[in-house]
Amino acid sequence: MSAESPVIPVQCLSLREYFSATNMKSLFRGFVYEYETPKIVTIHSISIALMCRLIQILILIYGIVYLMIHKKGYQETNTSIISSITLKVKGIGYNQTGPNQTLVIDGADYIVPPQENNALFLMTNFIRTDQEHRRCAESPDEKESACVNDSECQSNIDFQKANGKWTGRCVINKKSEKNNSQPVIGRCELEGWCPVENDRNIPEPIEDALNFTIFVKNFIEFPRFKVIRKNIRQGVSYLKKCNYDPINHKICPIFRVGTLLNLVEPDLTERIQMLKHGGVIRVKIEWKCNLDKSLDYCLPEYSFKRLDGPYKEEDFSKGFNFRFASHWKHHNRSFRTLTKAFGLRFIISVSGEAGRFDIITLSLNIGSLIGILGLATFVCDIVALYVHRQSDVYRQQKFQDVDLNLLRLETLNSLAEGMMNEVTRRKQQTHIEQVLLTDHIIENTDAISINDSPHKEKFRRNKENHHQHHNLHEQSSTSSSTTTIIHKNRSTSPTLPSDNYHQRQLYNKTESLTDSPSLPSIKQRHSTTRPTKSTNLSKGTTDEQIATSDKTNTIFVDEDSPNVYENKQSNEDILNLNKKPNISITNTNEYTKRRSPKLETYL
Repeated sequence: MSAESPVIPVQCLSLREYFSATNMKSLFRGFVYEYETPKIVTIHSISIALMCRLIQILILIYGIVYLMIHKKGYQETNTSIISSITLKVKGIGYNQTGPNQTLVIDGADYIVPPQENNALFLMTNFIRTDQEHRRCAESPDEKESACVNDSECQSNIDFQKANGKWTGRCVINKKSEKNNSQPVIGRCELEGWCPVENDRNIPEPIEDALNFTIFVKNFIEFPRFKVIRKNIRQGVSYLKKCNYDPINHKICPIFRVGTLLNLVEPDLTERIQMLKHGGVIRVKIEWKCNLDKSLDYCLPEYSFKRLDGPYKEEDFSKGFNFRFASHWKHHNRSFRTLTKAFGLRFIISVSGEAGRFDIITLSLNIGSLIGILGLATFVCDIVALYVHRQSDVYRQQKFQDVDLNLLRLETLNSLAEGMMNEVTRRKQQTHIEQVLLTDHIIENTDAISINDSPHKEKFRRNKENHHQHHNLHEQSSTSSSTTTIIHKNRSTSPTLPSDNYHQRQLYNKTESLTDSPSLPSIKQRHSTTRPTKSTNLSKGTTDEQIATSDKTNTIFVDEDSPNVYENKQSNEDILNLNKKPNISITNTNEYTKRRSPKLETYL
């Protein structure tokens, strides 16, 4: 049964620790000294790249052609406008009111009321009734007014659509009384203006109404740019003979009624009905001024539109009309003339926009365009991450998952592994020092004078075994990319057994160290020096005395170190000095002085 992996709890900072001075100082230093940049992943895909470039080209075309050129994205615009309008109408009209009777009207008759705010009513037809204040029968148009006796009128005495106040009496027509064949039908009596208006038969419109002219005078101001303009820029001679035409006279402020009707309604029948029953027309004056150019190019543009519905579509309250009356008295009797006016109501609307170059507006629009270019990256990311056949690969390269528990566990594992590697490295270093110590003892035996003949044969065998072991050690040093320079001072040396078992053990240790895969890959330089006594070795000194006074001076360097070549030469010189029996060890001590112990590690 396998043991479960330990669960490492994640400890969060408390509120007090988070707002501590140390943590706040760390956050502030990170905010000031650290810079963060997004990760960029390059995708080598022709389809995605072409799609990205196509979207970017479309966005650039939109930004440059439409936003910058057509909409003038480099200008600061102002749409607030102060406007004033003055309207004048000229023309003479006439109408047949009876046999051999003609009524001639002018502007004072057909402009009702004389002044309006940004509007004008032009009367093109009317029904006029002369009335006196007295009692009379109700209009036959009201079906509720039909009666036989007074009781029927009294029951409807509060009739809302009445043309006056009902008295409750039923007025019988005398003509119907004489005709016994027809039933007697009367009308309820009212008190008010009599006779009642009869608008069942609408007369024909005023003749020559199409030749009426409307003069529009407009003054505007753009307060932000302090620019004042008016729509009259031509001379007097031009204004006296011009009439607005959308092609030939686009800036003429004098409009003919017939021309306006032709622009708003192409149907001839509808135009006749508009003159007869009235209508509503909108006249729009639009100012578009580019203040980067001369003010002479700042001119108005006129447009027209019919606002009321067509007569062929309307069933109730067609056209436009209203009533007005003029009063007078004669012999203490009240009279008035009631007029029901039909005509064209013109509503004038003024709008404007002025623009001037502004560097801030240009910068904002360029920034907006750059932001819109990110749409291409957004679309391509969606395609690459969710639609493309290799979306898993792209998603793995773009996103990075962070698990706090896993990171903490990996950190602990790496620390434990580092400690194990450090222990292994120290053991290997101890083994190398032991091997090198034994090796150098054998190597320097040829520098000692041997007088006893029984030891010569043993010395020769030890020297041969030493050379064989020294070759293996050089191979081990080359494979591990390190150079070892060794020098030891001796006063006495004991007798070292040199049997085959000891040599095999040294060979196995050296080979294991050479082939070990766990040697540290970090460059190291280790120097160890010990103070020695300067003593001259004389003949007859025993091996035990030499071993007792043995002192070491060992350096570990990497092959990349610049001192490797010098150390190798020093090693060769020391070995040559040791091989000469006539040179004392004391001189070699002076030749191989080293610095104080130190440990340097280079990553």
